[in-house]
Amino acid sequence: MKRPHLKLSVMMFIEWFIWGAWFVPLWQYLNKLGFTPGEIAWSYSSTAIAAILSPVLVGVIADRYFAAQKVLGWLHLAGGVLMFIIAWQTTFATFFPLLVIYAITYMPTVALTNSIAFANITDTEKEFPRIRVLGTLGWIASGLVVGFMLPPLLGLGNISDSNLPLIITGVASIALGLYSFVLPNTPAKGTGPVDIKALLGLNALGLLKDRSFATFALCSFLFCMPLAFYYQFANGYLTQVGLPNATGWMTLGQVSEIFAMLALPLLLKRYGIKKVLLLGFVTAAIRYVFFIYGGTADVWAYSMLFLGILLHGVSYDFYFVTGYIYVDKKAPPHMRTAAQGLITLICQGLGSFIGNWLGGRAMTTFALEQPRDGMTFDWFAVWGVGAVMVVGVMLLFLLFFRERSDNITPIDVARS
Repeated sequence: MKRPHLKLSVMMFIEWFIWGAWFVPLWQYLNKLGFTPGEIAWSYSSTAIAAILSPVLVGVIADRYFAAQKVLGWLHLAGGVLMFIIAWQTTFATFFPLLVIYAITYMPTVALTNSIAFANITDTEKEFPRIRVLGTLGWIASGLVVGFMLPPLLGLGNISDSNLPLIITGVASIALGLYSFVLPNTPAKGTGPVDIKALLGLNALGLLKDRSFATFALCSFLFCMPLAFYYQFANGYLTQVGLPNATGWMTLGQVSEIFAMLALPLLLKRYGIKKVLLLGFVTAAIRYVFFIYGGTADVWAYSMLFLGILLHGVSYDFYFVTGYIYVDKKAPPHMRTAAQGLITLICQGLGSFIGNWLGGRAMTTFALEQPRDGMTFDWFAVWGVGAVMVVGVMLLFLLFFRERSDNITPIDVARS
């Protein structure tokens, strides 16, 4: 592996280790603290709120004023300090606002790491998946550390319902913050006069004048709503159906993601971006169908839970990683970080926020008055709603996305 590629791969590993370390086990921890379903839903929405507020603005700063790797470093250093403080908060009134502030420092780094990687490679379709796969390994590592490795080392049965995952996140954030300053230099490329429109990243909205890009953005926004159900509910659902150590087992989704990521260059070359994006929708819908029928006592049905987890990783790669590549191809050079920030805002921001809100409504609507077979929710209905939503978005994409994979060119957007 080339030296710049090695540095970028390590960056991706720690970046996604950080998110996975706290995000996956959060449901168990907050439930133990006595947070209400609504408060848990709002806590999961912290990343969505942050993704609405910060990625495009930070993207513009990295595009115009400061080297991207330095912005990345300072954001993670600040985030690490904040997470250490959050780890000791036990009430929603203090936990939630601090978590939102932390998320404001973290969410822009998702787009920044993509932009840093794209800026330092030549063949995006071939090289980016090989670098991004280390992010998947980082997410897996976080699940293994929290779910399997640390508990026996510390003599504990389960740390997912403690504040240790938050402390681990703080340590990893500080580590990546320091490491960012030795990443390949990725200087700002934007030029021209600065106005309030450019500073707020509103120029990136010019990308939406392209019909296919606008369709991709809209479908990404809508797709993230049912996707939020998986992140918000899967850990609790698997725990309720009797799967021991759900946090650890959920890393199977990232194991399948590795193989899907490695296959992505070949699939993109053979089938093109549109068909691979469609595969992302199809596998997401099947995942929820497996979850619908996987919570019964039947051994075969129970095995469908594992198939659903495996399909999550495949779906994520086929849609979102392919989407990152598509955005990089469509954005002009002076706007690529802001463009990645725009998609982060649309997906992890607006889409996830509404998805988490819908999830909170679903928790209230489908809550059982009395537990039934250990279940406190009508999970059949929860996953059924998710599956129907995915199919609806897929049909919209199929009708209006007209991009030809052999003719993807940057959109002409003014610098100011």
